Amino acid sequence: MCRQSATVCLVKSPTRQHCVTGPLAERLATLADPRCRRGKRHPFVAVLLIACSAVVSGARSFVAIDEWATDAPQDVLARLGARTVTALAVRIPPSGATIRRVIKDTCPGGLGREAVYSSV
Repeated sequence: MCRQSATVCLVKSPTRQHCVTGPLAERLATLADPRCRRGKRHPFVAVLLIACSAVVSGARSFVAIDEWATDAPQDVLARLGARTVTALAVRIPPSGATIRRVIKDTCPGGLGREAVYSSV
């Protein structure tokens, strides 16, 4: 976990023009999961993908992200990697508190550190 503020981490990140970016899920997988090993129920990348999808769809707060995740259809949750309840094969989105904690504790500077630079 980054001990610096998100602003400092973003300042250290390279500009978009100098980065070659891959699919979003692969880029998010390069970030370190800030959660403790005990009690993890949702995949780290799935939580971030659900939050990103909600924001792209117009969510502007954690409450709106939680509402979007709760109302998302099963096929969307499956594509985003939400966990499955094995007995019923139903996809369960992470709670609003889980989404908030993961986003708050994730260092965004990690995306810039792991970037592959193009020869511009």
